[in-house]
Amino acid sequence: MSASSPSVLVTSSMRFRGERRPVLVAATGDLPAAERELSTRPTPDEAALAYGLATPAAVAALQAHGWESLGPVPALRRPLRLSAVSDVLPKLPLLAPFRRKRRAGVREITGLPADVRITRLWDRFSIDVGVALERTTKLFAWRIHDRAGSEYRVFIFEDGDRYAIRALCIFTAGGYVLELLHDRSVTGMRAASHLLGLALREMSDAGAESARALSLPHSGSYPIFARHAFFATRDARVLGVRPLDPAVEDAVLARDRWYVSYLDALDV
Repeated sequence: MSASSPSVLVTSSMRFRGERRPVLVAATGDLPAAERELSTRPTPDEAALAYGLATPAAVAALQAHGWESLGPVPALRRPLRLSAVSDVLPKLPLLAPFRRKRRAGVREITGLPADVRITRLWDRFSIDVGVALERTTKLFAWRIHDRAGSEYRVFIFEDGDRYAIRALCIFTAGGYVLELLHDRSVTGMRAASHLLGLALREMSDAGAESARALSLPHSGSYPIFARHAFFATRDARVLGVRPLDPAVEDAVLARDRWYVSYLDALDV
């Protein structure tokens, strides 16, 4: 992966119908700047598309430059303190439907070596995902652990028998859930729910007023957010795409084929 001008375009990889292709990921809220830079960037052979999460105010400018809007991505919110519900209420923690105690198999990791289990977890989670940034070990290492001064935390749930990773939750104590992945078994979904509950407890203990996540309603992790009382707010971001190769246009313009999370937002 490589970066160009600060936080404007990042080259990564995406999968289309089983084939991995390079893509350009634009910084959130700065897609017009990304469009200006596209004039000097790769040909369709080098990058299949550019995409990013923009503010609603930027949509008209994007469409004027050939970008397509796939509509808002729900910004989910889960109040953690009474003050998040009303300014006149005290900052007392809300009662939460999760426990502090970690189940056997939960581990926090502080570095991501070349562990193929991360990539294998994504492969199991994404069985019905048509278009998404590949959540590989390499991506997580660059996006999460190689950033100086970052405050990201990573919880995983390991299967003791097979030593596979059944679920993963990446979050900040300040209140952002960047990623929630799990295999598509009942055990995997329960493991992800447990990890999310632990993350919410960590956020609450750190003083965060709310937890936030990005998820499309058809995503595999959406029901888990709903179970933990996340609700959609009006503060949504817009998924903007610019196909550079006509061969992928039909796939990338189908909103129900996409998977996105705060991992796609380069400003979080």
